[in-house]
Amino acid sequence: MKKVATMTFATVLLAALTPAQTHHTTLVKGSPANYGTNGFDISWVDNSTQKYYLGDRTNNAIDLVDAATDTFLGFIGRGQYTGSKPCAAQPKDLRHCSGPNGVLTDNLGHVWAGDGAGNIIEIEADATKPGTAIVRRIPTGGKFRVDELAYDPIDQVLMASSDGDSPPFLTFISVKDGSVLGHYRYPMGQDGMEQPAWVRQTGWFYQNVPGAKNRIDVFDPHKLTNPVRSFPVECSGGVLGLTLSGLDVGPNGRLMTVCGSVGGVSVDPRTGRTGKPIPQGADSDQVWYDAGTNSYYFAHGAAAAGGVPAGVVSVVKADTETFVEDIRFEGSGVHSVAVNASNHHIFVPVNGKGIFVVAPGK
Repeated sequence: MKKVATMTFATVLLAALTPAQTHHTTLVKGSPANYGTNGFDISWVDNSTQKYYLGDRTNNAIDLVDAATDTFLGFIGRGQYTGSKPCAAQPKDLRHCSGPNGVLTDNLGHVWAGDGAGNIIEIEADATKPGTAIVRRIPTGGKFRVDELAYDPIDQVLMASSDGDSPPFLTFISVKDGSVLGHYRYPMGQDGMEQPAWVRQTGWFYQNVPGAKNRIDVFDPHKLTNPVRSFPVECSGGVLGLTLSGLDVGPNGRLMTVCGSVGGVSVDPRTGRTGKPIPQGADSDQVWYDAGTNSYYFAHGAAAAGGVPAGVVSVVKADTETFVEDIRFEGSGVHSVAVNASNHHIFVPVNGKGIFVVAPGK
């Protein structure tokens, strides 16, 4: 009894010494609210323009949001993608033939997205304005979707993963003229691909490769197309049935990946040495690093409350790799997150509700 009382006092004292995290959560003004199952993919914020982008399969477009004012500006390329549609031989598969999927911006003022049927990558004319104009479509040679993307702004090279093909493969593209620089094909039996990243401190691409030989493959844009290194990452499965998923670049180029049900795990981009697991990041599809708050944000599902589906964004301090808090959302489909470094607003789409924005409390 005495021991319990001591622990309770310590808990109260700790709470009193720790500043409460306060937030204001609302929907983006004018946000689409019709997202269906698998109706959107990952997010992107261009911090140079304060614009947020979402691969919106439901509305067959890239959703464009002013991340400074939290206002939906309109659709980019609406009707030019495959939209949310099943694969012909797999009527319940709404992912591998749908698009748009992964999305990012380059330093030429364009926005890129992976598409579905025919594995087409599309580039839009102006990343800051709604519109339907397409600069070019680039066939990768696959039959299913182009999923996630990474961009090297120094060499102006895009790396795109085609995770639905058998075997899956990578495509390297020059953003200057849209030319295909090469492919790297994985062995038969490789089950999909996950988020890639580019690290400024090394100049290399990093590709998450889930499966039996769970690892991060490293590609040098000056020595395409075979990997120059490969870093094993010890993981276990989890809710998503993956051993690696999200990936982003934190302080000093250190990588943060999602290691199945183990949680978030940081990786040295030169040696592959891993940090201690962060359990709260487990089973996240996307992880985002925000330099403005020096924090990682992990988006994943959560236990339902009262039968209502829910999701959370888990916040982790980047310098110490310690858990800070969970930000909870009611609704299904939480797996996508991006943050505006200028005002620290967090953008999270939710099925059937829209794009939520979480602003710091005042």
